[in-house]
Formats: sequence, C-alpha cells, structure tokens
Amino acid sequence: MTDVSNDKLAIVNDKPVTVDDKPSTANEKKNKNRTLEERIIIEKNKLLRFIRERNDYIRNLPETEKKAFIASIQNLKESKDKIEKLLLKKEVKEAKKGIDGLLFSFEDLPLFGKEYWFMKFTSDDDSRRQFFLTFGRSAGDIEVNGRYVENSRVINDRTDGYCVAWAYDGMKINLTDDPGAIEVENDRVTCSSKEMTADFHGTFPKYMLDISKNGEKICCLEIKEPADVNYNSELSEFFRGLFGYRFANLYFDFRGMLFEKEFSGKCYAQKVIVIGPFIPWKWSRIIFKNGSVLTYYIPNIEIIGVEYNIHNSMEYYDAENRKLHRFRKAKVYEYPSEKGSKRWILTAEEGKVFMVTRSYCKEAFSFTKNFNFRYIENLVDVVDFQVELEDRIITLEETGSGLGMVEDTSGFVI
Repeated sequence: MTDVSNDKLAIVNDKPVTVDDKPSTANEKKNKNRTLEERIIIEKNKLLRFIRERNDYIRNLPETEKKAFIASIQNLKESKDKIEKLLLKKEVKEAKKGIDGLLFSFEDLPLFGKEYWFMKFTSDDDSRRQFFLTFGRSAGDIEVNGRYVENSRVINDRTDGYCVAWAYDGMKINLTDDPGAIEVENDRVTCSSKEMTADFHGTFPKYMLDISKNGEKICCLEIKEPADVNYNSELSEFFRGLFGYRFANLYFDFRGMLFEKEFSGKCYAQKVIVIGPFIPWKWSRIIFKNGSVLTYYIPNIEIIGVEYNIHNSMEYYDAENRKLHRFRKAKVYEYPSEKGSKRWILTAEEGKVFMVTRSYCKEAFSFTKNFNFRYIENLVDVVDFQVELEDRIITLEETGSGLGMVEDTSGFVI
C-alpha cells in the first residue's frame, strides 16, 4: 500500500486522488490546454447543433411550408430595400410612415423569429428616476423568467407574448413580470398582463403612453419630437442569408405623470425584429443633464472568456452644438465593488473617450430555449466623463450629471 499521509487529497470525478505539492509544470500546462480545448469544442458544438437543427427543420418541412418559410425571409429582405430607398432619398414623410408601420404592426415571424417593443424613460432632474417597459413574442415556445410561453400566433391582430415593466423612484418598483396579450390596431399597440395594461398610440412625431394597474392609472406620458430633428429617429436593417434584424428607434422627449408625480426627460423607444439567435452584447445609453447623449453597442460571441466583436459602435451627441460624433474601437471593462454594485469603464480611440459608470439598481431576465440567455438591466450614474472632440474637451462640468442604463448579457438562446 502506498503511503499518502503526507500528500494532499483532491476530489476528481467523485473519487479521492493524491495531488503533489509541486505538480509538473508541463503536466499542468497540458491539462489547462486540454480543458480549454474541451470547452471550445463544447461551445462550437452548441452553435453547430443550432445550425443543424435549423437546417433539418427546413429540410423536413412539406414542400408548401418550405416555400412559404423561404418566401417570408425574402419578403423581409425586399421591404428592407424599400426602407433604404426612402432614407437615401430623404423623403421624410414616407420614412416616418415607415417607422409607424413598424411600430404598429406584427411581422410574419419565420422560424427563430422574435419581435419586441422596448421603452426607456430617463428623468432630466437629479432624482435618478427611470422607467422601463418591454413586451414581445417569439416564433416557437420559450421560457421567460421561469414562465413557459407557447408559440404565439397572430389571430385578428392579437397574440400571446410577455410583458415586463419596472421603475426606480427612490426605490425599485416592479409593475409586472407576466405573460400577456399583445394587440395592434391602426396607430396603437396594447399589451395586457395579469394586472397591468400598457397602451402606446399616436403618429409620428407625437405619441402617448398610458399605463394602468388593477384599474388605477399609474403612468401617462406625452412623447414628442425633440428640438433637434436631425437626431430623433432611425430605421435600420441587416440581413445575411436567412438571418438578420430590423429595428426602429425613437430618441424623443417626454413629459407627464408617473406614480402621481411629474415626470419628464429623454425617451428611447424601440421596435425590433430579430431572425436568429440571441447572442451576448454590450449596450448602454447615458443621458446628461444638458441633453447630451452617449450610446455604445458591441454585440459579441464569447468563448472561454475571450470576446469576439462582430460589431462595434459608439456615438456621442453634443446637445449644445447639436452635432453627432462617432468613435471607433470602443472597449468596456466591468468591475465589482465592495458594496455589491458594479462599475463600468468605457474607453474609445486610445482615450479620446473615457467614462466611468456605477450601478444603483438592476432587474434580471432569463430566456431559455435549448440554451440559456441572461439579460440584466443596470441603472447607473456617471462617476467620471471626458470626451475629446476636434476643437475642445468636454467633461462633467459642461454636461452636468449623467444617468442611464448598462445592459449586461451572457449566454445564447435560439
């Protein structure tokens, strides 16, 4: 019998084994490489399994359904070209009709399709008040926050979906986190969950959002075009093969009542259609006291802690000069803090942009369909900020305090 009284013990595959005090450097490196390779293979197999599932599904469809599926993707691509032409020609009225057409309609979602409305309201005072509303649906069954939502089919402009609404008003307030019915009628989209009803309606450039809970009105906001019409909305689309996205964004002002108190500031309203999987991204939108706005968006694929960016964009809107500045090579670093909140450091173009944000409240979401996708909305203050423009340097002294959201995502879901 081997004497192991002076050796260290470890548990491997539920069995005790001896571990030397000074393991071989070569063996240690070999084991690390093997583990890395195994984990990369696992991640790769996940993606390959998703692709095979999609291809097998399409291949095994009856011929009629197969043609209909491919035709639905083609219709999305063709309408993309029409919208691009409107924007290139700067036919403003028609482009605005395109935004309303996307906001107040259901898409014929193909396999792996998703459709969501997202609205974010940030106060323009020093109260740190923010309010969020999200609702949407998926082609195919999916589990959202532990609740099972069946494949939603549109019947008479109505379908099943999911709705989440929450706010920060000195404290976190959860309004709803439940399956709900979504209905579209003319210039109106309504989402009704178990206790709450949200009604968004209007035509460009003026909308209203009315929300009631248990029959009591808790939110009434007028959403309208800001003074600078050059920075108020956008339509964008991208398709490659049978995957892609389309979205409409509104960068509007708002004013009204929330929880029986006056509420005003900047609104970000989005309607997005995604054909394909959810992959991780980094996104943030910060509103400064003087009306300036900073936004970054970095979707990426992460394998074993290494991120591979598939897009990288950062914009700073200078409200005083009404000018939009774009920066490249944005990088985001995340750090925990002793009190449990997080901090994010943003840099771009070798220090031309530097910003530190700190979280003060958050809401977490989970999506499960074969894989798991986690999404956290973090409310943040700006701790430090500096941006170098062509003719000057801007800091918090010029912009005033900053407030907004940092989205934290991980995982993968089809």
